Amino acid sequence: MSGSLNLKQIDAFRWVMISGSTSQAAAILNVSQPAVSRLIHNFEGQVDYQLFIRHGGRLHPTAEAEALFRGIERVYPGLTHLSSLMQNISLADSGLIRVIATMPMVQRLVPEALKAFHEQLPQIQLSVKTIVKRELREWLDGQQFEIGLATLPVDYPAANIIPLASLNCVCVLPPGHRLSEADFVAPTDLANEQFISIIPDTVLRRRVDQVFNELGVERQLNIETQSGAAICDMVAAGLGVSIVEVFTASAFADKGVILKPFRPAIRLQFGMLLPVKRPQSHAVEVLIEALRDRAKGFEESFRNF
Repeated sequence: MSGSLNLKQIDAFRWVMISGSTSQAAAILNVSQPAVSRLIHNFEGQVDYQLFIRHGGRLHPTAEAEALFRGIERVYPGLTHLSSLMQNISLADSGLIRVIATMPMVQRLVPEALKAFHEQLPQIQLSVKTIVKRELREWLDGQQFEIGLATLPVDYPAANIIPLASLNCVCVLPPGHRLSEADFVAPTDLANEQFISIIPDTVLRRRVDQVFNELGVERQLNIETQSGAAICDMVAAGLGVSIVEVFTASAFADKGVILKPFRPAIRLQFGMLLPVKRPQSHAVEVLIEALRDRAKGFEESFRNF
């Protein structure tokens, strides 16, 4: 390994591994796709071995990348908290609103709520940090945020949790799928289908597996990935079908992904987490209301799902 690494390179590598593509990593990091590609290229130069094999327009991680990713995941919470601490010292009086959000909620809920917020308070600075669920505990313990967004339940004081939305998961199908005209999709409809699954040890994976196992329905589980966005990208490419939460699925409707109600329903609860023993500023209250209003909009739009 030559030279010194920087957190931007590590962030880019990590989110490409989690999301499965440079385009999704770029969206999460709020940078351009070429910028992510440059960071990955520089990162490969720093570690001095190939991290991805580029084939068919997609990045396929090497064995070295998988091993490096596992190591980074063990130390990443500490790295990000150190970075956050240094930033917070310099921005303590800037009026910055720090938002942490797990991946499902950054797909549509956060961008649409932020748009409404900026129409009211365009001068307020915002920092949005996308995290995976297993990192949430570290952030809640550190209290370095004004608003947290996550799938419930969460081990946190009930007085500091605001329920946002209760939404059924949806079945996502590729364009032209044989079930495109169905009123709803049942597990038996997906028997022997190529099924793209979220990784194990997630709430969604456990709930979906439980439904299929209880009915004795077999699926072809040949692909699994770490994010709903990567799943929807693969569904759009015709690689299979899946079941994901609404925030992510609805963001891919313009790519041809077909959304169908799934029965029996798999319902997920989403909520907002506020810091303990810290008063809210007027700006934070405005953002809370924007998030609540947009979440209600999703509930209305997907009431029949």
